[in-house]
Amino acid sequence: MGEAAAVSGDAGARARVRVLAVSRVAPSPAPVERERVGLSFFDTPWVVLPPIQRVFLYETAAAADGGGGDGFAAAVERLKGSLAATLALYLPLAGKLVYVEETEDVVVDCAAADDADAGVAFVEAEAEDAAAEAMDVRRLAGDEAHDVAAFLALVPELDTRALPAPVLSVQATRLGSGAGLALGLSVHHAVADGRAVWQFMEAWSSAARVGSPVTKSLGAPHYRREAAIPQPDGGELARHMLKLVAPKLPAVASGEHDFSQRFRLARRTFHLGADAIQSVKRRIDELASAEEEAAGSAKPKPVSTFVALAAMGWAAFVRSKALADGDDTYLIFLADLRARLDPAVGEGYLGNCVRMCLARCPDAAELRGERGLLRAARAVQAAVAEMEAAPLAGTADGSAIARVMQIPFSRMANVAASPRFGAYGAADFGFGRPARVELVSMNHDGEMVLVGGRRDGEVQLSVSIDPAHVDAFKAQVLG
Repeated sequence: MGEAAAVSGDAGARARVRVLAVSRVAPSPAPVERERVGLSFFDTPWVVLPPIQRVFLYETAAAADGGGGDGFAAAVERLKGSLAATLALYLPLAGKLVYVEETEDVVVDCAAADDADAGVAFVEAEAEDAAAEAMDVRRLAGDEAHDVAAFLALVPELDTRALPAPVLSVQATRLGSGAGLALGLSVHHAVADGRAVWQFMEAWSSAARVGSPVTKSLGAPHYRREAAIPQPDGGELARHMLKLVAPKLPAVASGEHDFSQRFRLARRTFHLGADAIQSVKRRIDELASAEEEAAGSAKPKPVSTFVALAAMGWAAFVRSKALADGDDTYLIFLADLRARLDPAVGEGYLGNCVRMCLARCPDAAELRGERGLLRAARAVQAAVAEMEAAPLAGTADGSAIARVMQIPFSRMANVAASPRFGAYGAADFGFGRPARVELVSMNHDGEMVLVGGRRDGEVQLSVSIDPAHVDAFKAQVLG
């Protein structure tokens, strides 16, 4: 769920790139003393899952060495220098997840400067000559269909199957023809949720572009887990959650989680302009108004962009799969709780502060009908209202996760990220905005990712789906 992922160890994908160097980027200035950050019960469910993996593609001469001197090597040095400065503030990302046997806790160990393996693994790579055409940046950035093998080759490995486990790794790859650069990230989800990762990306790109990871619009982060644990027994709750999700620590992923199907799924990306989004919202609002008018009720509140697109994607998933009449169907999404806790958690919180929300429709036929879009939207709104009424319900005791695990995945879609995440504006390192941003770690049939698009008012919708259902899903989304 969320932005969770799979380890990118596919040999066919790896054959497309040649590793030039692997180094470590440590925080600068370095921490004086070793620091340990305990996990909250928001973090611990993600300990057993593989990392978030994203790729950023750039059409830029900065990828080519020679001539002006601002080539691939210079781009790498800019990325590494700004990363070091950013890690000094985002210290947990430079650490490791470790299991403390004495207390049965999992903590982030932020190593001291004198540790030999301190910092983040940084991989420098280039496309193999034989794969130059396949790794052309314009093709990778422009195709609706994802080249899964290429994208997997452009994100670094991060082995999270046992503790201790690294939190972050980075890969910079010079693409075919020397006119493109790919930046890949793998981040352990137990340390940061999607919003925290995007804040880190914005700080890192700011450090590369203007010389500081702290700007007027982006303050320094904070990562003390007490901020997200209002209960005095928060540590005990975190340990309880760990025992539920990872009873075999420190072996946290010993075969229970099978992500092999990701290679059998098709992936597509659609760019929805402001007019198309407004059209979906208007259709839902008109259906709702007509229904309320017939019932003599007050005019309903207009739907948000997230509700409209989540409903559209869910309905498209159900219609493309042709679920049987009478089958219930579900949509899962994550809600940010930073502003909903009491006291509120500051916006700069580096950690997980999300709750799983579950929308349900008791009969798939309702989502296939002419009012299916409205039925889906109302179910999403009901799930949001349930979360707002009791933000912590089902989080600390693991009941929300247990409920989801009982649902047949064949009848469940999920939406990750948010249209509010400015994916393209947050990743300008001084050589222009990316031409394409993708979540590489998409694993489930019906998984959708929403982020802000390349143009103002645009939303990018990426989907992982059974190849047999691609055309039907596309027809519903773009129809």
